[in-house]
Amino acid sequence: MVRWWCDGGGGVTVVVVLCGDVVVLHPLQIITSEEAERRGQVYDRQGATYLFDLDYVEDVYTVDAAHYGNISHFVNHSCDPNLQVYNVFIENLDERLPRIALFATRPIRAGEELTFDYNMHVDPVDAESTRMDSNFGLAGGGLSSSPRSRGRIECKCGAAACRKYLF
Repeated sequence: MVRWWCDGGGGVTVVVVLCGDVVVLHPLQIITSEEAERRGQVYDRQGATYLFDLDYVEDVYTVDAAHYGNISHFVNHSCDPNLQVYNVFIENLDERLPRIALFATRPIRAGEELTFDYNMHVDPVDAESTRMDSNFGLAGGGLSSSPRSRGRIECKCGAAACRKYLF
């Protein structure tokens, strides 16, 4: 794991990070998708983003990062991120219950903010890998029939290739 701190706006690494390094392993509170729908409505009213769908295999479980977490709470969104989310399996081989790990996708300078794309999708060429479709957040993303498709959240990442919306 990489040493880093929160500068008040987001997580910042204090050391150089190499491409492929594990930056953080997210601790999990796993809830059912039904409970996630209920909590998502509460979080919507608060304007917060805490839910992370574990729908790589089937849509049964969701991670709620509102109450359990570590410094990964401070990893912000970017449309041009330096981290990628992958499923990892530690003391568990149930594909529906992966741990969430953030890996560096490129070298990251000391002092640089750590970010990942909250609206990632499974790479169709790499669909058999452990890459996951995070559909991170409350507003959903992906399937328009999802109850979480409540609205669009404006992106403020400032990247040159910004999509203007998180979801």
